[in-house]
Amino acid sequence: MFRQSIAGAARSSQGQYIHASVTKRLELFSYRPTLADMPLARGRWAWWNQYGSVPIDTCVRRALDARLDGVIVKWGYPAAGAAFADADILWATERYVYPGQPELEAQRLAQDIGRGARFAVINAEIEWEPLGPEPMRRLIAEFRRLQPSTELYACVDTRGNRTALPYQRVLAEHVAGWLPMVYPAAFEQSARDAFAAALDGHDFAGKPVTPAIQTYGGVGPRLVAAQIAEVHRRRLPGYQPYTIAHATDDEWRVIVNDAPEGEDMSAIDDLRRTNAVAALLLQAAGYALRAEQLPSNLRAQLRYLLN
Repeated sequence: MFRQSIAGAARSSQGQYIHASVTKRLELFSYRPTLADMPLARGRWAWWNQYGSVPIDTCVRRALDARLDGVIVKWGYPAAGAAFADADILWATERYVYPGQPELEAQRLAQDIGRGARFAVINAEIEWEPLGPEPMRRLIAEFRRLQPSTELYACVDTRGNRTALPYQRVLAEHVAGWLPMVYPAAFEQSARDAFAAALDGHDFAGKPVTPAIQTYGGVGPRLVAAQIAEVHRRRLPGYQPYTIAHATDDEWRVIVNDAPEGEDMSAIDDLRRTNAVAALLLQAAGYALRAEQLPSNLRAQLRYLLN
């Protein structure tokens, strides 16, 4: 129970000041794109992390074979991001974030944007559930200070009443879209039931939803196919296999077989190029607003895409 005292009043006053400061920063750097403004996380991306057994060069080949739109790479592994970038595969950054160090988590994600990541994904899980909104507000405010216009996404567990929790309501206000975890085998459900538990009846604040589907734990090609079928049945704007480095060859063949072909693929390639240029220009604008020099890798990427 709060004890009203001079010291307690001082702490309360300081907390109100911090809250007001963070809220003001979020207002200054708020970025709330609509579906039409969400060019990057739509489509077929995949996840990569260090725990998979498939070598990085094979993962690059898998991404090309499946005609992925890009790969979401675990923060702290710049060589993996560079391997995909060297093959002209778009990459994004993701970090499992902790509420005890929100500014540091934001700085780490922003660091990868400076290295060429197209967008950032906040993976926030059980540590955040008992907390109020302030740690997530601080994380997003710091990220927006460093990257005012970069798309930010939420990868979270949305089952039960979790989308009503304070940290997820902050995410709902500020992210460009949701990447809910839909893991049928891990959650001991059928594909259809897993999608229903993660997506139905939840408040996503009108933001697009592109689920992370399970391709780890030896789920088998049938369950991978069932998850993709559910994505198409629901007419969702995309999905991401979790992960490209965990899937068996048979499981990955299902992802490859879901790739668009022919004229459809040519149109998607043109759209990807246009969207990549737009995203890089937004990043460049952020540096200009801060009167900072463009990083050499960003200049090189713009030259490549504009030629």
